[in-house]
Amino acid sequence: MSILKNIPGVEPFFYKRGKVGCLLCHGFTGVPHEVHELGSYLSEKGITTIGPRLPGHGTTLKDMQKTSAKDWYSEYLKAYSILQKHCQEIFIGGLSLGGLLTLKCATEKPVKGVISLATPLKVKFPTMTVLPLIAPLLQNASVKKSKRDLEYQQKYGIICYDRDPIGPAKFVVKLIKEMRSRLKEITAPILIIQGLKDSNWIIKSAKILMENVSSQERELVFLEQSPHCFTIGPEKEKVNEIVYEFIRKKSDILEK
Repeated sequence: MSILKNIPGVEPFFYKRGKVGCLLCHGFTGVPHEVHELGSYLSEKGITTIGPRLPGHGTTLKDMQKTSAKDWYSEYLKAYSILQKHCQEIFIGGLSLGGLLTLKCATEKPVKGVISLATPLKVKFPTMTVLPLIAPLLQNASVKKSKRDLEYQQKYGIICYDRDPIGPAKFVVKLIKEMRSRLKEITAPILIIQGLKDSNWIIKSAKILMENVSSQERELVFLEQSPHCFTIGPEKEKVNEIVYEFIRKKSDILEK
């Protein structure tokens, strides 16, 4: 769908619980629904959770074509600031584009831990070189998602646009380039989760992240049955448990 207004699941969420907080951000063309079940699960464990909706998402494709990485990151930081007011410890996480914003935040803000979910640090050639060149000419154009992606979205009730807008996609490429050059700045404990039924270049991204951050404590978990949006899918319960255990172990507040 290219219009998502007024559909249940597109709105941001905030569950105020204890002094441990976790920010969870959705991916490119998606909505908070992608990470809502994880956020709800963590809230039941006493963790304050917040899931922002990035500008241009969850409304219309036309709205998204007006946005950039600067807009998305600004909204991410607003959610971080809300957690700061309520929590003593902050964990940050995100899926795909949300993962990129998470890595950026981890280089600039104090965090107790980082949760990377299917975060791209590579793009399929020739996207890296061609997209920035053609995007200005096709600012308002979009490309229909693959049949495989659309079938998965329908099967699991994933709410997102059925097309990828070319203009905003160039900012994702730029963000990937930026974060590839800044991985050494990440020092907080990090959990990396990646589905093995995802695209090969994103699977490779998980290994790049694991090998290049400066974090002394790092963990990489592969999911055998999961594609890209694994927070909604066949192994979502496993994801919930893995994320909670990471937060519990790294927290100085939660009971061990």
